[in-house]
Amino acid sequence: MKQLYKLIFATCLLLPYSVVLGQTGQGLPTPAFHWKCSSADSLLNFHPVTITPLHFDSIPYAEDYTIVVVYKPIVDTEATVWQLVFADSIVRGLTTERILSDSIAIRYAEQSDRKPVIHTLRQSAPDISSADISLSVGDGNIKVSEVLYFDHRLGNSALRRVQSILAIRYGITLGPVDYIGGNGNRVWRHRRDSAMFHHRITGIGSDTACYLHQLRSRSEMDGSVVTLSAESLPQGAYLLVGDNDAPLTFQLEDGDVEILARQWRMQASGAEGVDFSLSFDTRRIPIPTDSLVLLLDDNVVLPSVATTNEVRFDNLWLLSDTCTFTLARGSILWQLAQSGTKGAKGHGGNGDGNTTKFGNTHTLTHSSIQTFSVFPNPTTGHFNIEVSGARQVQVTIYNPHGRVMATYNDSDREKYCFEGSLPSGNYYYATITTENGRQTMKLIVK
Repeated sequence: MKQLYKLIFATCLLLPYSVVLGQTGQGLPTPAFHWKCSSADSLLNFHPVTITPLHFDSIPYAEDYTIVVVYKPIVDTEATVWQLVFADSIVRGLTTERILSDSIAIRYAEQSDRKPVIHTLRQSAPDISSADISLSVGDGNIKVSEVLYFDHRLGNSALRRVQSILAIRYGITLGPVDYIGGNGNRVWRHRRDSAMFHHRITGIGSDTACYLHQLRSRSEMDGSVVTLSAESLPQGAYLLVGDNDAPLTFQLEDGDVEILARQWRMQASGAEGVDFSLSFDTRRIPIPTDSLVLLLDDNVVLPSVATTNEVRFDNLWLLSDTCTFTLARGSILWQLAQSGTKGAKGHGGNGDGNTTKFGNTHTLTHSSIQTFSVFPNPTTGHFNIEVSGARQVQVTIYNPHGRVMATYNDSDREKYCFEGSLPSGNYYYATITTENGRQTMKLIVK
């Protein structure tokens, strides 16, 4: 009865994307046996996997043990994940549907699709006279990436760290929970302001405390279109991304701007200021790649590469530990992104050395307008725009996504004065167009 209770307790850990809660700690526990695929028939988040059944002898006996297996089903029917064979042919095991213990087979939530899984089971071993144990993994119907056998029952915090690192390594989403790094720090915080972004969580990281060196990642969950990469990361640094699960469709905004409904949130831990790249699979996004830009917080970024299969944005970096990004399309956004300052390091580049870093009064487009000023800037809502040296003037105010908020027109004056007001707590772009050219300035409303 005691063993049956332990088995029932273990089933709550078997749901593919569930994680147990616990306190943080330092480093990762050391497995008594560890196998990681080094050659493969196919890839799981850029890591090798094998479909060949595995067999290992001389596994150390333990009264209580924990087994963690990273795998991906390749059939819809029940398949063997692993089996421990003890002396006297006593078998303990796990399939994609059941926990096997002696003559007991406890069914759990059936794996009804072919998503990758981190399967965890904490279990008690049978009492045997001999310590001979063998471990078999897979039956040719699953792709296996990694196997960890611990000769003790892992505590909750240790198990959380193991599952978090494996989830980052293999692009597997644990769910709406915190992810914990090898040193016990939270590298993905499931907090109130980012609660909606818990879908397709994936990331990169460099952490010797947990043997992680992941510089490229794409979620293995259905509907994934983003690949995150970096040439290098400092020790202990992580960048993780999750999305809001909105459709991969564009919504038309004012000013002929189209914005992708799906948005992503990125969280950095020790990686602020590190260059990274974002690549989007445009085969799954129904829109032409021409005039496509990246909206990264308050920045509009031109692509470095744009083809029928991919649009990529290089030389991106974060000033803080979080950002939100999505794709958009529209001539005004393209013009804003196209007119960066040569050689300045900002949030993004266009592949030719031009990057755009927005300041309170940074002019985004250069022209021969004689006098142009926006004041006060920042403002509490009311603002003034003055222009001189032009016969015809048009002023257009855009919100960060390119939506037209206000338009002013005038002509045949020596000096033009425009007054307006905008909702507080945001920033806007004031674009001034004359016969001499165009200028754009960022307008901050407190």
